[in-house]
Order: sequence, then structure tokens, then C-alpha cells
Amino acid sequence: MYSETRFQKAKADLAYSLLHSPTDATKQIESSFLRSLLSAAATRGQVTPDDVYRAVESSGAFDLDLDEGEKDKIIADLLNIGDNYVGALSPTQAQGLRKLRNLCLRAAATGDQDALAQISEIL
Repeated sequence: MYSETRFQKAKADLAYSLLHSPTDATKQIESSFLRSLLSAAATRGQVTPDDVYRAVESSGAFDLDLDEGEKDKIIADLLNIGDNYVGALSPTQAQGLRKLRNLCLRAAATGDQDALAQISEIL
């Protein structure tokens, strides 16, 4: 089970990654990574090291047109971030993360003000 602090961070990171579209390429990669990783947590109630690696792959970090040193640094940063989320959520936490994910997806797609208000209450 995540500690309350860790769970609050996971919720905030999930909401941010689903509701914001960063313009900086590195921030876009990080946002995509968090979206993938925390959506897996919401779906399955846990994050494994394999989930972290799959989230790095799906983020597009391996496809960046940067020198290998810069690319390796970004990938290492993502892996470090992901390590913070490895573990199981309680059933209540998993249910809460799923609800938040669904509200964020609805708000991002439609601008639903009720969904945004509920997100604000959850966070």
C-alpha cells in the first residue's frame, strides 16, 4: 500500500499528466511516461519494474533526436521517477486513482466543469 504522501503525489502527477499539454519536448516525454505508468497503476492496482520500463518505451524517450548522453540522462530520470511508484496500492487507493483518471479523461475531452470540480475535491 502506498503511504498517504506517496498516494497524494501519484494523484497529483496523474491529474497533471492527463490535463496539461507541455510544450517542452522533455516535459512532453515525462508527461507521457507518467500518464502511462499511473494509468497502469489505476487499472491494475500496482506498478511493477516492468511497468516502469514499458512506460519509458511508450513515452518516446528512446526515439528522441538527441545525442546519446542527453537521451540516457532523460531515460535515467524517468526510471528514477518510476522507481518511486513501484509497489501495490490498497483496493481503496486503486479505486480512487481509477476514478480520478476517468474524471481527468472526461474533463480533458469535454471541458466538463463538474468533472473539474470533482478533480479539485479529490486533489
